[in-house]
Amino acid sequence: MINRFIYGFCASMLFSNMLPSLLPIWMASIILIVALSCLIKWPFISGAFSGLLLVSFCFYSLFYSHESEIPVQKQFKAEIVSLVSTNSDWISFDIRLISEQNSFYDTNYRLSWQQPPEVKVGQVWLFTARMKPITSPINQGGFNQQKNLLSRHIVAKGRVKQAELVHYDVPLRQSIINKMTPILHSLSHGAVLNALLFGDKSELTQMQWQQLRQTGTGHLVAISGLHLSVVFGLFWFIFRHSLQRFTPVFSRRNLLLAMMFSSLTVLGYGYLAGFAIATQRALVMLLMLVMLSIVNHHSSPWQRLTWALFAVLAIDPFASLSAGFWLSFSALGIILFTLEYTATKTNTENNAVDEANNYGTNNNSNYEHEDLEDELDEKENDEIDEGLKTKEVSADKRLFYQNFKSTYRHYQQQTLLYLQIFWAIQWRLAVGLGLLQAILFGTISINSIWVNLLMVPWFSIVVIPLSIIGLVGNIILMILPLTEGFRQLVGAKLMALGDISLAPFESLISQSDQWPMALVYLPDTMVVCLMMFALGLFLLKWAVDAPWRCVVGLLCVPFFLQLTVSIFESKAPLQQEPFGQQQTWHVHVLDVGQGMAVLVQRGNRAILYDTGAAYGQSFSYADRVIVPTLRAKGINRLDYIIVSHDDNDHSGGLKVLAQHYPKAVIISDTTAHHDAMTANNVNDLHLSSGSDTQKGTKKGTKIGTPKGIQKDTGITTDTTTETVTEITTATDNALNHCVNRRFQWAGLTLSLAANPTATNDNNRSCIAYVDDDKHRVLLTGDIEKSTEQYLVEHKLLSPTDILLAPHHGSRTSSSEAFIDAVSPKQVIFTAGFANQYGFPKKDVVERYKTRGVETLISGNSGQITIDFNSSSYAIRQYRSDIAPFWYNKLFRFGEKVKAE
Repeated sequence: MINRFIYGFCASMLFSNMLPSLLPIWMASIILIVALSCLIKWPFISGAFSGLLLVSFCFYSLFYSHESEIPVQKQFKAEIVSLVSTNSDWISFDIRLISEQNSFYDTNYRLSWQQPPEVKVGQVWLFTARMKPITSPINQGGFNQQKNLLSRHIVAKGRVKQAELVHYDVPLRQSIINKMTPILHSLSHGAVLNALLFGDKSELTQMQWQQLRQTGTGHLVAISGLHLSVVFGLFWFIFRHSLQRFTPVFSRRNLLLAMMFSSLTVLGYGYLAGFAIATQRALVMLLMLVMLSIVNHHSSPWQRLTWALFAVLAIDPFASLSAGFWLSFSALGIILFTLEYTATKTNTENNAVDEANNYGTNNNSNYEHEDLEDELDEKENDEIDEGLKTKEVSADKRLFYQNFKSTYRHYQQQTLLYLQIFWAIQWRLAVGLGLLQAILFGTISINSIWVNLLMVPWFSIVVIPLSIIGLVGNIILMILPLTEGFRQLVGAKLMALGDISLAPFESLISQSDQWPMALVYLPDTMVVCLMMFALGLFLLKWAVDAPWRCVVGLLCVPFFLQLTVSIFESKAPLQQEPFGQQQTWHVHVLDVGQGMAVLVQRGNRAILYDTGAAYGQSFSYADRVIVPTLRAKGINRLDYIIVSHDDNDHSGGLKVLAQHYPKAVIISDTTAHHDAMTANNVNDLHLSSGSDTQKGTKKGTKIGTPKGIQKDTGITTDTTTETVTEITTATDNALNHCVNRRFQWAGLTLSLAANPTATNDNNRSCIAYVDDDKHRVLLTGDIEKSTEQYLVEHKLLSPTDILLAPHHGSRTSSSEAFIDAVSPKQVIFTAGFANQYGFPKKDVVERYKTRGVETLISGNSGQITIDFNSSSYAIRQYRSDIAPFWYNKLFRFGEKVKAE
């Protein structure tokens, strides 16, 4: 009964990630009664309801006080639990709220602080901070920050306004770190050692992170089940043999004591690692398995793994939101499956050999008399030979030789068996976790198989033991009454072996930049095909006959078809419409906070309108959102980047995109934007021929009309083909300014216009119409009422289906005359959720609604995708349609509006 309850509990907790909503509070008592009623007769159902009830209870206990409108400016006392990142003069850190009211789960915040004083883990501060919800920009392929924050029990984000240090009692962990820091800084690989010993990965450089991703070895420097298992095994060996050496007994006493001491050591290691979420999860898993072994519970390895899963989920119901959770338990499952399969296979082979021997003996029974005579003759000959050998070799030497030969064969067989098992585990781990990595992150590292085959045993046998022994030696030195200089000198010598052992690892991954296919980014469709392919190969192994093998083999077909289409599209000429995509195209309004980035996609090609914002030295929405979305969509050809104007929230990501897509054509009226592309050796695209390119469209021509182009406009661009010209000088980029023009791209018509009389940057925004003769989308940048009036007066506007609202829904834009001229069916406001400007303004939204226009806000909806076909179009929102899960919902706070 207990096992069935646990199975139901775990299944329910894992399945809860797919629910659009958790249980409402009023239903909790009903579900509890049902769970208790089913416990005896239907324990699986009882466990399922219990799991769903627990995850709902965890959610409401964390967010109950944050669902209502609370003041944005808030004062609270909190303890710093971890330092997250540094960006320019800003730092980001996590805190644990210290409340007078006891709560079942700790409440954590993530704060940012500009130009802070010295901040350390363990400090208690009285903060005054401007708080906001954990609701974050969310897009396909991008990093889901709010899901990540939820997995860490972080319920709010904030910016520190004022703070006062209440007290700082230096914890033992921080004291050890402070004393170890000078020693680690003196070593060549101190940053990696710092991550291995204390879980602090902040000193790893961006280049090191990229190399870890390319080689699939990031798990080696993040304290996880591997590290805790190695530490447990190391100290279990030491304690076990020490106890057997000095206090030998025949009972289980020494075994149990060794396991208990090793568990305490692992707990100490987890404490030094800061008890991070991943470390806590691995500790619970390991200690649960140890406890079952101590109580001598008779159960299979799979049952013990399920108990460990139950313990992890019961302690932290949000654990399954973390990618590390799936990687950890998947790795253990693969290892158990391999060991069980190998043992079964070995037993089957041994049984087959025994049966063959027995079968041979029975068949030869007719010749038993002759065989007996031959055996007697051979025996007599052997006795004669043995007698001769006895005269030459002493009995002691013969016995030694026989023992040596027997021992050698035994160890040889055992070594071969261990190598076979090790290889079986490693290649299955590489393939299985590689597939899981593709599902979770959309990437796969081809080289991870052989790199991990070398580095996992190297870390397990050499790096981790030497590093831990060096750390223990340093802790002993801290206890002794030694001078600081002498302690650091000896401590550096103790850590030297661990540092040297990391040299082969660092040398290997540093060369990964030159390896072919170092890191492969997979589009979403390819990930699905890859999952079907892996499932097909797995089932082929167990298919019993040819018909079933053929049926199962069909699962592998989509992978090869998708691969063929991808290769075909990558080699198609620029003028050709994408293969199989003649009737469909897509517009993706990306959620980039308070900024704009719109992706027009057809097949594996795209045009990008605006690039989102960039902040500080290391944050850019191009890196965080745009590039991952391009990869997730399978777009490998970004043909054009249209930058409406020079505001950071529209052009901040251009530098990053120029590095990733150096062949993209920039269309902008800002010289600095062309210079950014020229600096990256851009091969530009000539949009027109002749000397009249800059003349623009004849006054009165509606640029939104997809009927071709008048002969007297001065634009000689062909409406059915594109001319590719390699630009060799920076001055040629002037040909790609946003003048009134129209050109064809992948079967779509793009029409551009700008206000030449504008006096500010917003009003100079380049607007763009995109249409397919039946549907039309208008992208407006940050134009204000004066430019709207110019466009209306010059009759440069025409009705559209989808409108991207000017200036994020500000009162400076969306005049009634403009709305009437465009008469959209739907309007999309690119505004961040609960942004400080209060965009879009309520009266502006109402202005559209009174005309029957449907309104959407990117900050509320997440990514908004419009799918066009030959006869209609459909709008999909990320939070409600693409990924409608409870952890992707909006988490609201009170909103503070800043004047425009």
